[in-house]
Amino acid sequence: MIVRHRYTVFASNLQRSRSFYESTLGCTLSDLTDEGFTATRDSLVLIVEGGANPRKLTKRWLGEAGLYITLVVEDFDGILADLTARDAPFLDDVNELPDGKRVTGFADPDGVLYELREA
Repeated sequence: MIVRHRYTVFASNLQRSRSFYESTLGCTLSDLTDEGFTATRDSLVLIVEGGANPRKLTKRWLGEAGLYITLVVEDFDGILADLTARDAPFLDDVNELPDGKRVTGFADPDGVLYELREA
């Protein structure tokens, strides 16, 4: 039985990632070191570590992302408004899935994909 999970995201530029996770995603940062930090928002906990090679995002970057994190949210409109106000780099418009739930997505500075999905 899995009792806990955590995600580790590797960043090519920690300062740029700190700004994204704090200012854009609205996370609280802790455990700040020269090697990385922890970013927390609600039940999402991300360990962000430096040392990744910078990536050139090509036309195929979606298929090259390597990590796709789905954030299932109760207040889709509220989170969407918050992220929009924080200038989150949305990749597409809000779309409706066959089950009627809404979804959109954005990426962090290193191309880690985040899907925002209505619960």
